[in-house]
Amino acid sequence: MHPDLERLKSLQEVDREIQRLTDEIATLPRRVANVEAKLASAKSQIEQEKSKIKQNDAAKRGFESEIQSLQQKISKYREQSLDVKTNEQYKAFLHEIEFAEKQVRDYEEKILVTMVEAESHEKNLKSAEAEFKTQGGLIEKEKAEVRARSEEDEKALMEWQAKRGELRAGIPAQPLEHYDRILPARKTALAEAIAQKCSACNVMLRPQKYDEIRSNSQIMICDSCSRFLFYDPSHEPPPAPPKPTRKRKSKSESTDGVEGEAASDTDQPSVSP
Repeated sequence: MHPDLERLKSLQEVDREIQRLTDEIATLPRRVANVEAKLASAKSQIEQEKSKIKQNDAAKRGFESEIQSLQQKISKYREQSLDVKTNEQYKAFLHEIEFAEKQVRDYEEKILVTMVEAESHEKNLKSAEAEFKTQGGLIEKEKAEVRARSEEDEKALMEWQAKRGELRAGIPAQPLEHYDRILPARKTALAEAIAQKCSACNVMLRPQKYDEIRSNSQIMICDSCSRFLFYDPSHEPPPAPPKPTRKRKSKSESTDGVEGEAASDTDQPSVSP
C-alpha cells in the first residue's frame, strides 16, 4: 500500500479513537447527574408523601370533630323531643336527628377514605425513603468511578493526540487537506474498494481505475463520494466456480449407435401368419 495512504488509514483510526474518548469524557458527568436526579426525585417524593400524610391527618381530625359535634346535637335533639307537646314538633326533631345521623355517616365514610389514602401514602413514603437511601449510597460510588474513568480517558486522549500529531507530520499537505475536508462531512475519509465498488457509497468503479487502486501504488479518490480508496486483496471475493459442461457424443459414436440399432432390427426373426 502507498505509504501516504497507509498513514491516512492509520490517522483515521486514531481520529476515531480520539472521538470515542472525547465523547466518553463528555458523557461521564451525565452518569453522576442521572444519579443525582434520581436522588432529588426520591427526596421530592418523600416531601410530597409527608405533606399528603399531614393533610390526611388534619382532614381526619376535622371529620372526627364534626362527628363529635353532630353527636352532641343528636343527643340534644333527643332530650328536647321528650318535652314536646305536639306530633309536628316531635316529627321535626326526628327529622333533625335523621339529618344529623346522615351527616355522621357521610363523615365516617370520609374518614375511611382518608385512612385508605393514608395507607397508600405511607407505602409510597417507605418506597421513596428506600430509593433515597439506595441512590444516596450510589452517588459517591458513581462519582469515584467517573473520576477514575475520566483520568484514564484524559491520559489516553493525550497519548492518542500525540500519535495523531506524528502521523499528520508525515503526510503531505495536499492529501492531508483533502482528508480534513472530507472527514467532517462524510464521517470517514477512507473507504475500501472491493468487488469493483466503493464500499462507502457503493458506486461502481471503472475497470481501469479499479486496476490502479488494486496496485496500491498511488493515492486514488472515489469520483462519487471523494473518499480515499484503498484495496485489501484478502477481502476480494473468491472467483465464481466454472459452470459444468455437458459431454457431447462424437459423430462416430452416434453412427455406431444407429448402425447397432439397425442391425438389431434385421436380426429379429420374421413371423409367418
